[in-house]
Amino acid sequence: MTTTERVPPLAPPRRTAGRPGWWQRRRGLWAPVVTVAIILVIWEALGRAGAWDPLFFARPTEIWSGFLHLTDGPLWSDLAVSGQEFALGMLIALGVGVPVGMALGSIRWLYQSFDPIINALYSTPILVLTPLLVVWFGLGIGSKIANVAIMAIFPVIINMIEGVRTTDPALLRAARSFGAGRLALYKDVTFPAVTPFFITAVRLAIGKGMIAVVVGEYIAATEGIGYRIRSDAEAFNTGRYLAGVMIMVVISVLIMSAVKMAEKRLTAWRPSISE
Repeated sequence: MTTTERVPPLAPPRRTAGRPGWWQRRRGLWAPVVTVAIILVIWEALGRAGAWDPLFFARPTEIWSGFLHLTDGPLWSDLAVSGQEFALGMLIALGVGVPVGMALGSIRWLYQSFDPIINALYSTPILVLTPLLVVWFGLGIGSKIANVAIMAIFPVIINMIEGVRTTDPALLRAARSFGAGRLALYKDVTFPAVTPFFITAVRLAIGKGMIAVVVGEYIAATEGIGYRIRSDAEAFNTGRYLAGVMIMVVISVLIMSAVKMAEKRLTAWRPSISE
């Protein structure tokens, strides 16, 4: 007696998706633009309808007028001062935090000795030291640079420690078996392994640094975007005040976008999740 085996029907060939249209290719760009536009229209309409007191919350058109007024005034000099404070503070944080973090991650007894101190300082609200920094460095840019450096350095140190300590030991052993010395290990194994942690450290440090600049200038300064925001807030000029806040938001977004572009270049060798 013979048995016949039924062969399941072949699955129909999968359709290959056609080339996405113009809107699909640019959806990631236009979707947030349309969302922001809708929010601005609703915001303006509610403000004109008297939903709140204009003394305490300005409409988008009033914020735009405040922005135009700032551009005719000392905005550019204020941005130059704040940018100098931020850049120098970040250079100090990265220049000190990266080697310190890598040393603590590489040397066990250093890590065991300083890790509790680093974590304690990181969890401390460093901004409470701003008045003390003003006493030490004065009302000039020195106290703001120190503020940025202190706020930004701890995310850098902690992320670099984690990056070094999570480097695959098998890669280190393989490199040593080929006779790689300490410098070669750092260059060929450790540095590529800690690159994602470094990018994360830069992102966190930028956020902390931007806060430190504004708060430092807000508390004690005679120039800078934080000082300008404080002056407009004290004068109850909400249009200019919110314009200053929006300027800082836009600058932060631009800096983060630049970091994201740099990340794609630095980590181009890593496979993406979709691959």
